[in-house]
Amino acid sequence: MTDKAQLLLDKYYRVMGKWQTLTAAEASELVADDCIIHEAKSLPFGGPWKGPQGIVDLMTTVQRTFHPFEFEMRKMSASDDVIAFLGQISGEGGNGRFSIPIVEFWIFRDGKAVEIYPMWHDTKLVMDVYRGDGRKDR
Repeated sequence: MTDKAQLLLDKYYRVMGKWQTLTAAEASELVADDCIIHEAKSLPFGGPWKGPQGIVDLMTTVQRTFHPFEFEMRKMSASDDVIAFLGQISGEGGNGRFSIPIVEFWIFRDGKAVEIYPMWHDTKLVMDVYRGDGRKDR
């Protein structure tokens, strides 16, 4: 791994380690003003979110939608302008609980994220927990 990639990872961990209480000022260290976070449109909070305030609002919305919401990092890789990782997310909704893998792909320009692609492994399951399908635990 290059020094530049390591610096990017260090910044990611420093900023996103606070994801539950992240502020826009903190997020702006890592996320560019023109960054777009591309959430799957099928999720209750799906669609684009923009900039440092967008990632803060997204984290708040996810935690409010699925409470408690938990994230565990499993594997991470970085180059000079990309971070990719595999994690495990879980949450509770009005109709049960889910626990699924998530993969995220972050693209950087000048040390700040300009595009983020979170890929929830099973959006149908997540929506079943959100809306209900009769099953309570997965």
